[in-house]
Amino acid sequence: LWQPGTDHASIATQLLVERELSKNGINPKKLSKQELLSYAHKWKEEKGNQIVNQLHVLGVTPAWSRSRFTMDEGLSRAVIKLFVQMYNDNLIYKARRLVNWCPKQQTTISDLEIETREEQGKFYYFNYPLKNGGEIEIATTRPETMFGDKAIAIHPDNERLKHLIGNTAIIPLTDIEIPVIADEHADPEKGTGAVKITPAHDQDDWVVGQRHNLEPLCILTPDAKMLDVLQVPTKYHGLDRYEARKLIVKDIEAAGLMIKIEDKIIPTPYSERGNCVIEYMIRDEWFVDAKKLAVSAMEVAENGKLEFIPEHRKNLYMSWLKDIHEWSISRQLWWGHQIPAWYDEQGNIYVVEDEKQLPKDKKLVRDESCLDTWFSSALWPFSTLGWPDKTPELDKYYPTDLLITGTDLIFFWVARMVMMGMYTMGDVPFRTVSFHGMVRDSKGQKMSKTKGNGTDPLEVIEKYGADALRYWVATTPIGQDVKYSEDDVKRGSKLLTKLWNATKYVLINLQDFNNKSTPIEIDNRFIEDRWILFELNNTIDKVRKYIDKYDIFNARATIDMFFYDVFCDQYLEFIKDRFWTPENYNSESKSSAQWTLWEVLYDIIRLYAPFIPFITEE
Repeated sequence: LWQPGTDHASIATQLLVERELSKNGINPKKLSKQELLSYAHKWKEEKGNQIVNQLHVLGVTPAWSRSRFTMDEGLSRAVIKLFVQMYNDNLIYKARRLVNWCPKQQTTISDLEIETREEQGKFYYFNYPLKNGGEIEIATTRPETMFGDKAIAIHPDNERLKHLIGNTAIIPLTDIEIPVIADEHADPEKGTGAVKITPAHDQDDWVVGQRHNLEPLCILTPDAKMLDVLQVPTKYHGLDRYEARKLIVKDIEAAGLMIKIEDKIIPTPYSERGNCVIEYMIRDEWFVDAKKLAVSAMEVAENGKLEFIPEHRKNLYMSWLKDIHEWSISRQLWWGHQIPAWYDEQGNIYVVEDEKQLPKDKKLVRDESCLDTWFSSALWPFSTLGWPDKTPELDKYYPTDLLITGTDLIFFWVARMVMMGMYTMGDVPFRTVSFHGMVRDSKGQKMSKTKGNGTDPLEVIEKYGADALRYWVATTPIGQDVKYSEDDVKRGSKLLTKLWNATKYVLINLQDFNNKSTPIEIDNRFIEDRWILFELNNTIDKVRKYIDKYDIFNARATIDMFFYDVFCDQYLEFIKDRFWTPENYNSESKSSAQWTLWEVLYDIIRLYAPFIPFITEE
């Protein structure tokens, strides 16, 4: 069974729908959730049908009658069922954590949805006054977060600065006092050796804060503006984080506390979909205990129940699972599966499959958040077969044999499908996972709906045909990324012309041939005929072995070598004279060549059929 379908791509879809509404003069923020969902479903039908149409035109042949969508009724039921089951098994829980926050889309995102970019930035070196006199120098890239500082850390073995541990520092431009603490996080060899600790806005600082019981303070709004709180001076309230930074730097300089400003290349975390710098925010969110689920997912890779192509991808899979953290699954979006959790006025949580199961004597409010798209996608191998019902399809097709996917999904999707499959079904969702390369744009960038740098395959097909595009894809070695090049697709179309012309030439010489007659025995054929059949059988044997290993690149290359070098360049040249001057040969010469041409061309077409199905069928 080849199961077709699409996911709902929650963040990307919501972003594109809101963008389209804005282009049409409609403010998405003024629409109700139901109105937004209505627009999104219309958009999904249009774009989803485009994707399916592209696959049809490309000649993809899964079980189209079984096509599914991650938000259809059956799959949505499976999502809710498993969420409740995992909650009851303490594998899903709500917790207060420092999370990745996209200020543009106003939602939590996972680590995998972050793109780190090297950017030109600045390091600011300035002093924090000490309460009892003197000062302590720190270096930071984000002076605007200092109002959320809860301590300054110094390594306990820092001979130069450790005498300052135990002092009280004062946050510049305020009278807020914070302790100077000892912590190994402060590297004596980096910066000034003293580190400002802002637990609410930095991952490392959050960990330090946990060690020292520092109460985090958020000083930014969800859209990354300075928060109206007592710790933030009034003049900065409501300013964008970057505007605030400029003003704060000026004020630090005016206070005589700035020492120097250095230009530096800084790794900056961006929201991949929102295309903006993320913030770290403290929020109450829903999480999956991925560390527990990862145990069985690693075992099946180690014991060979799950195989990887190329084999080295196993190392990437294992390294991620060994260092896996809890999985943040709640998103502040309107497009997706709404979390089945309700709260009473005392803050108690009720997680149920059906609202009918909720207590009738309490005033309850449902959690507005939606689940991460990848939660529902992780259920795909069994939810599409009817789970949670025990269906004949589930019994017959789970686990499946093969998943072919991109390396960019090894964490997003592959590992999570394995974790969910092992937890829910007690078995791997697939026995082999083969990672193809990624088609990138001409600059080597990942093609993306949100970036708008993709190439529409239908436009390519309109110019060169589906077979030319399919053939070009098969010219990339297994697991290797490739830059899209129209010239390379053109070269693929040359094979089609060559095959067409070779076929025409063969058919011209088969005009008086009857394939229903008794074929000439192989041993009685001419030596060049026996030779080409020998080469053909060797080729078929090699191609089968490559296909069995899912090595499409070498399978295609083997066919090409036989077709171009052996059949066209040699064999057709060898036998030309037998058709042009038959009087120079015995009576069986032509018949031997015709039978051989018929058999060899027929097998060449069959060998090429999985790669270029349209021309071979014709």
